[in-house]
Amino acid sequence: MNLRYCLLLAVLFLVGCTKSSTPQPAGTQTPLASTFIGAEPTDGTQSFGDFSFSIPRGWYIVMPDRDKTKAMVLLGGSNWQNAKAMIKIDVGSPAAPTARQLAEGFVKSAGGSVSADALDFDGTPGVSASTSSNELTKPQNMIIVYRDGKA
Repeated sequence: MNLRYCLLLAVLFLVGCTKSSTPQPAGTQTPLASTFIGAEPTDGTQSFGDFSFSIPRGWYIVMPDRDKTKAMVLLGGSNWQNAKAMIKIDVGSPAAPTARQLAEGFVKSAGGSVSADALDFDGTPGVSASTSSNELTKPQNMIIVYRDGKA
């Protein structure tokens, strides 16, 4: 597995595939910062600077909604509030000493589980976690990898 692919999987958020009709509580909503960029890539592969990956058919690239978000890809919508599903890749300073501890902390607050299976990305360990989320405000599946001091 090449380094670019490892970086892609640094933090891969595959979010719930159903749209929530329940509004978020006042003051917790993320602004409509994602902007539709264009049609789905013709060859399926898109570069995001330090990494690239194949965009699933029917998914579209939008502008990220946060500085730490390096890639944001939506299914059936032009922003995350009206999409059916989202793939989001965040890279930032870790909030826990290990990827497993970060995943455990997240699923503790969101409800879910961390896989007991260790993942290997070019010799760098990673961990996967799942929640019962069916809303785009919380990840349903994620992979966390620590590399070069970043999660």
